[in-house]
Formats: sequence, structure tokens, C-alpha cells
Amino acid sequence: MTSGRLGALAALLLALGCATGDADLVLRGARIIDGTGAPPTEPMTVVVQGDRIARITAEPVKGARVIDLDGKFLLPGFVDLHVHLPPDSAIQEAILAQLVRYGVTTILNPGARDGAGVELRDRLGPRHPRMLTAGKIIEHVSATGDAGRWASLVGDEEAARREVRRQLARGVDFVKYYAAMPPPLVAAVVDEATRAGVPVIGHSVATLWRQAAVAGVSMLVHSGWGTPMDELVELAHADSATDAEWYASYAAAPRSSAFGRLTEALVERGVVVVPTLAITQAAGLGRDATLLPLFETELAPEADLPGWWDEGWRERHPQHGEVSAEEELLLERVYFPGVLGIVRAMFERGVSLGVGTDVGNSWITPGTSFHYEMALYERAGIPPLEILRMATAGGAQALGIADSVGSIAVGQRADLLALNADPTPSIAATRAIAMVILRGRIVPAAR
Repeated sequence: MTSGRLGALAALLLALGCATGDADLVLRGARIIDGTGAPPTEPMTVVVQGDRIARITAEPVKGARVIDLDGKFLLPGFVDLHVHLPPDSAIQEAILAQLVRYGVTTILNPGARDGAGVELRDRLGPRHPRMLTAGKIIEHVSATGDAGRWASLVGDEEAARREVRRQLARGVDFVKYYAAMPPPLVAAVVDEATRAGVPVIGHSVATLWRQAAVAGVSMLVHSGWGTPMDELVELAHADSATDAEWYASYAAAPRSSAFGRLTEALVERGVVVVPTLAITQAAGLGRDATLLPLFETELAPEADLPGWWDEGWRERHPQHGEVSAEEELLLERVYFPGVLGIVRAMFERGVSLGVGTDVGNSWITPGTSFHYEMALYERAGIPPLEILRMATAGGAQALGIADSVGSIAVGQRADLLALNADPTPSIAATRAIAMVILRGRIVPAAR
């Protein structure tokens, strides 16, 4: 029997089981935003049996527990495509719990520290988000700084293939390479992983984004913050250009032929782009504490957990570079608006966008940052319904698990959140969370 027929049979059995006995949970009267990009429905009832959606109906339904959601909006749980978890188990638990309270029920760890990847994924229980994970990030030996502490360093194609095989043997869901990896090594990583059916994530700099797309990378992360900047700048004399000329050319990238070639390759190859706008803003503009209120760092549990973020994060973002006062203004007035313009242009040209936050980095407060990330998408000019699609069904599709999460449909896992306000006029309404349901069970929402 095909997987499609099996899925249909499972959905039918769920519905029949609900029809012959009381449901575990009946969510009555909410308008449904199902994650597909469709507008809210009229008030409906969602019936949950165990951890699955068993029925969606306008008819009265009995249940062991009936909850009136009249006037509320019911969405699929959010999918955060960029969550780094540290080895410390106490911090892991704090991050995971806070993600759920803010409606994030599925996550991707795109590059795991030791003890925070496959091992963590396999021990997560019913009160945790579902997690897919990459293994240790693969980086070239030429990388500077402390890369050896968080990455597996490789120097040639055979070493790259060997590291991929080692990670595949451990059962990773994704493989990720980092900034200094050159095109031949990226091609080796992609070939080794995709032959085993495992997709590849690229934080790609030495290998340009278009090269990565052509090589077969499935997901590219960070549409600002160093990538994919240089390949989008079209200046006759780039090496001698002033900062003002360079940033102006970057902001004008959507009108360039290079951008056209890039987006064409991304669309043709089905590459998912995860822009991570919040960390781009934090690292690019965080010269002092002025921006901290935007990131709601007071809601991070760092006071109870020493080592939550790097030292000095209250004064400035640790990744903000030493730049001149003139360049600070260019970053604020030209660069970051340019980042938003590039994301809008990617959307308009049909590039698949996913929502990811880069939790694990300073200022990126678990849970709240997902809502702020979506607000930045709206600021870029993307309609709220499209943002919600990217944050739910789109994220599930990027992970290859859209058959079980990411939308509200019979047979889907009952990962849901109810909102007190309609998020389609303004994405800010996603913060008005009335209830979160994880695997069919109600969990405390953030207040």
C-alpha cells in the first residue's frame, strides 16, 4: 500500500474512532488559519483524539474536555528553522520550554554542539517541541578564531566525505557546512549527503549562494550578516569603492543582473532561504544597548542560568564589529533596509522562505524572537498570511515532515495555538496567545 493511501486510511480511522466515542479534546468555535495561506474560516470545531486531529466540523461534538474558543483564531504550531542548543541540559530545558510557551512546537537545530544534537533529539519527550537536527557543523581548516571548538574541520574532499559519513552513521536529519568551505568541498559534502537522502544546509560565504544552489544545497541561511553580500554588489571598481558606494550597491541588489541569476537558481533548485533577520539586525546594528528592548531580553531566563549568553551582551552585541561612526550610519540607514529589501524581492520572485531565529546567539530570546522575526518579515513588505504560511506549513515542508505537522487537517499532529486576535491584518497579533496545545495536550502559554 502506498504512503498516501496509508495516510488516508489513518485519517479515516481517526475520524471513525471519534465518531463512535467521546473525543479527548474538543476545540469549539475558533476561526481556523490552517497554515496553507488560506484566509480564516468561519467558526469551526477541531476534534483531537490522542495527539492527532481527528475531525474538523461545524457540527456539535461531545468530548471529555470541551473548550470554547469563540472569537479566537486557531493556528498550527510554529516551526523555527534555526535553533542552536547548547550542551548544558539546564539551558536546553529552559530554551525548549520557552519556545513551546510562545507557540513554537517544531524546531531545526542546524548545527549541533556535542550532546545537543542526535542525542538530545532522541531523548525529547511529549512536553518538548519536535526537533530535527544536523550534526556538528563542517568547516574548512582555514577558518579563523575558535572554529575547532564548535565545528569539525576538514581540509580536502576525502576528509569532508568522511565527516559526512560519520554524521550519517549517527542518524542526523541534516548536514551543515560553514562559511569558509570552498566550492569543491561543498560539492563533496552535498554529493555524500544527498546520496543517502539527507539534505544539506549552507552558511555559505566562500562558496557563493548561486554556486551552492547549483551544487544541490537544500537550505541557505542568513540573507544578510555576511551572506550573500559580495556576489550581489555590482561595482566597476569594488576593491576601491567607498563604504557608501558599496552599501548603496548592496541595497540596490534586487535591480541587478546578479540578483536575477541568483533568485532564478534558488527557485529552479527549490532552495529554502532562512533569512534570520533578527540576528542580522542585532549583529549589524547592535553597537550599544539601544536596540535591546526590541529583543525583549528581560524575558530570557539568564538571571537563573549563568552562562546564558556571552559576556558583555548588555553593552553591545558580541558579534558587532569595530566600525567607524560613518559606517555605523550606513549600516543603520542603508544596509539593514537593504537586507529587508532583498528578502522582499526574494519573496516577490518566488524564492521559498522559511522562518528561523538563530536562538543560541546573544539577544535572540527564545520564543519571543520568533514573533519578532515575523514582524521583521512584515516590515519587509510580506503579507501576514504569507508569513504565517512560511512559519507553519512552509517550515514543515522545508523539513520534509509536512505529512504530520505544519497545518490544521485531519491526521495531523495536534500542535496548535489559539490567538485572542486576528493575525491577518497585523502579524503582531501572534503575540496574543490564549492557549498552546502540544501533541494534543494543553500547556501553559506565555503571559
